[in-house]
Amino acid sequence: MKRSLGLAAALLALVLAAGTPLAGQSYRSFREDYDSIQAQSRLRLGALRFVPVFRLSEAGYDSNVYFREDGSEVVSDFTATFSPELRAYWLSGGTFILWANENPEYLAYAREAGLRAFSNSFSGGLRWLLLRRLSLSGDYHVLSHVRRSLSELDQRIRDTATGGTASLFFETPRGTAIGFAGAVDDFRYKDIAAGTVEDIYGRALDRREASAAFEVHYRVFTRSYLFATAGWTDYDFDHPESAWRDATSIEASAGFRFPLTGRARGTVRAGWKSFQPDAPDRTPFSGFVAAADVSFRFGLLALNLGLDRDSSFSYNESAYYYVDTRVRAGLSVYLGRSFRLDGTVQYGLMSYPEPQEIWRDGVPIIIDGREDAQWNLSAGPVVRISGTVGLGVTYNFYRRTSNAPGFDVRRNFVGAFVTYEF
Repeated sequence: MKRSLGLAAALLALVLAAGTPLAGQSYRSFREDYDSIQAQSRLRLGALRFVPVFRLSEAGYDSNVYFREDGSEVVSDFTATFSPELRAYWLSGGTFILWANENPEYLAYAREAGLRAFSNSFSGGLRWLLLRRLSLSGDYHVLSHVRRSLSELDQRIRDTATGGTASLFFETPRGTAIGFAGAVDDFRYKDIAAGTVEDIYGRALDRREASAAFEVHYRVFTRSYLFATAGWTDYDFDHPESAWRDATSIEASAGFRFPLTGRARGTVRAGWKSFQPDAPDRTPFSGFVAAADVSFRFGLLALNLGLDRDSSFSYNESAYYYVDTRVRAGLSVYLGRSFRLDGTVQYGLMSYPEPQEIWRDGVPIIIDGREDAQWNLSAGPVVRISGTVGLGVTYNFYRRTSNAPGFDVRRNFVGAFVTYEF
């Protein structure tokens, strides 16, 4: 069982690695990356190695597909997300990795035809070990999804990130690394149900982000790392009516990364961020930020804890940004080698630092100090199908309350999903 969980964790890390630009806390040395690919990519065609994955998520009944206000006329439907993925590798001489990743995704609805959507994500890159110490990496990606990518969103929209990343690190034989990373991404947003060329999401959120960071990763114990990073980001919005949103930020953080396999897995990062709008009349943000996701296994029990806190741009035309804080706790109880029960509680708070104008029944209302609280409770069984693959059924209850009128939402969901971490 322990070996199976370890293989699942390593596979998941490989699958997710290309979609996280400038995620310094997830940096892996060239040798660690190379050895993991050799161990996990057992499907081969000549010199090429493949890792196929199929994901099924939220396949079931949604009581409020548009996240409409509680008490209003809501729309329910049956839905599912199908997401096959194939990652290919070419390894050469122990010093070179060439990879490509293809991930189509289809969002299905039984009745709401306007919400049905197909998206596709592609990425490719290389990693090269020079002079046994210098690790050079680069990638190009087009990542597209239809989802609620931001806590504030009241429905699924298409978000697309097109860009590239590059990094150069000096690595020691024991895995310690120090270096620089950079990224440029164009973010685009679109309401798939609206059917118009432009919409409020694109006008408010379309932008280019350019980032640079300095990172240090120091190995402790056998497979754990301490890390520290300091970075800068520039936000340049596309639409003239949103030019007042242009800003820059600097961030410094540090943390700890547990091994990819074992009883304790995951990453803890905490730091400080300064967000400075270009417009002098806008409120800056300066404060604590964090991103933590850790799992612990104790015999028949598995505990998962999470914390996320950061500033996010708002799609509301009269709002600038909000501070998004989310905490999560999950417990899994293994009742046998092939059966477990999962339960998760998540609480989130969105705080808006500036007054904003809300229209209600054709009348504008000024809300000062807006706060939206969100609860997300889920529970259900998971059955192991084969190896580390499991099929789960979950009941999910979502509740949002706000001191701004029109934003109280209630949603129930019952559905199935496939997991590779049993």
